[in-house]
Amino acid sequence: MLKRPKARSLVVAFSLLSVLILILSACGPSGTPSTGGTTSGKPVHGGTWVDDLFEEPTSLIPLGSAETFADIVDQTIWTALFVGDSQGQLHPGLASEIPTLANGDISADLKTWTFKLKPNLKWSDGQPITADDVDFSWRLWTNPKFGAASTLGYNLITSADVSADKLSITFHLKQAFEPFMTVWADGLQAPLPKHVFASMAPDQVLKSSENLKPSVASGPFMISESQLHDHYTVVKNPNYYRASEGLPYLDKIVFRIVANDATILKDFQSGAIDSAYFLDVSKTDTYKAISGYHAVINPISVNFEVSIFNFQNPILGKDLAVRKAIAMAIDHNTLIKTARKGTATPQCTDHSKAFVPGYQADAACPKFDPAGANALLDQDGWVKGSDGYRSKGGQKLEFKYSTTANKPWRDADELIIQSNLKDIGIKINIQNYPASTYFGPFLNGGKHDIAEYENSWTYDADNASGWACNQIPPNGSNWTWYCNPNLDKLFQQEEGSADPAVRQDAFNKIHEIELTDFPFVVLYSPTDLSVAKNVVHNYLPSSEGAAETINNWEWWCDGGKC
Repeated sequence: MLKRPKARSLVVAFSLLSVLILILSACGPSGTPSTGGTTSGKPVHGGTWVDDLFEEPTSLIPLGSAETFADIVDQTIWTALFVGDSQGQLHPGLASEIPTLANGDISADLKTWTFKLKPNLKWSDGQPITADDVDFSWRLWTNPKFGAASTLGYNLITSADVSADKLSITFHLKQAFEPFMTVWADGLQAPLPKHVFASMAPDQVLKSSENLKPSVASGPFMISESQLHDHYTVVKNPNYYRASEGLPYLDKIVFRIVANDATILKDFQSGAIDSAYFLDVSKTDTYKAISGYHAVINPISVNFEVSIFNFQNPILGKDLAVRKAIAMAIDHNTLIKTARKGTATPQCTDHSKAFVPGYQADAACPKFDPAGANALLDQDGWVKGSDGYRSKGGQKLEFKYSTTANKPWRDADELIIQSNLKDIGIKINIQNYPASTYFGPFLNGGKHDIAEYENSWTYDADNASGWACNQIPPNGSNWTWYCNPNLDKLFQQEEGSADPAVRQDAFNKIHEIELTDFPFVVLYSPTDLSVAKNVVHNYLPSSEGAAETINNWEWWCDGGKC
């Protein structure tokens, strides 16, 4: 799974989401109220919370990784300028206020942005957090030698002015960019300590000992143990900016690295852990039946499961008929009913109903039409051989299909899609990889043909980080290698306006290109599953931003014992 460094924007509020999550969190396996796991009661300090992660983070430095489980840990040790909540709303973090046109922090042309910091902020080592750290961070991230997971927004900065008191920074952009505030949201995009990293060459930062054991933090917790392939332990940061409020409540969080979902299930059954996120939805009923635990399910999702085409592949990149035929041949309903066990909803664009602007109800979704797909390939000159697979000019319609290893529902996706494409004469060879490889050298190196993962645009519908020309590796995470100048113009249109109608018009036109040129196929909108112990409170994973640990400073346990 991937919840990438996504284009983020002003506010996507989910009041219904918060109500439904609270209801689910307060219910046991039978749907009746449980004795714990709610947001009620007076918080108690103390306790060590244990959380299973089934993927190894590749970096714990902001924007050093595009992998979800890095983001989960990042959110515990870094505080961003702006932080999200489980309802999808942004609040000031290190910043003292949300910039708006009304308070003068944003210029009318959306090209000048001022971020003001709270006074007396400190890093965990006692050094002051200042606007110099913010200034240093964007410069590091935009240095191609660093290899940031995304440069979207930062690459528009032409200059930045730090105030004399070091408590504010004003950015000047070369073009209007409405989501600018939100590319500074949550731990994955938090400022870095200049005094730690300024002496390092940019290409050495992610190779240093700091990469998986940052020595200085700004979040509610800081790293105390970092044992590769085993666990990461975080403890209270005494210099956390909300420490005077008694936050965080917990003493420690231990993130354990486990092999697969089967291990997580055993850990739940033995009572060894307090929570786990992004679980195997095919085992939802099994998880709900575990005594002492409850399921936490976000019923409204901004996520989308997608299969992307690598345009460096000579067939996929040049033959629209092949891409379109694949889109017509995939049985989305079977994917949802069989692979996801119903825990997903139909969706054909990269914008769910949660995005307003963004979602398009009348998008021209391709119909499931194997006969039409076969006819299209016939017309394109691809001829079926005796083995049932097509070829043309000595080239076979044969591709490698890849996703992250050890994900049962994705294994099921692959088998369904493999069968669907066999029906139209396309051979699919399945080869999966650990997430650390998949979201690292595999996708960034363009070694895929067709790749599947889960993604989302959080806090805003701006989707340039996934598909813009300037986000092709090594500058970002456009792993399609698809570059369409007309699409880039539409990104500029939606990014350059605060008018919802103007932005929606741009998104509709973006969808039209997506659904006629087919750089990818959206499979469905998934509903993710988490499970937590009944004695824990405020565990409210979001479909936005840092997801599982979105509010980890508010987690607490009955009697201070998890």
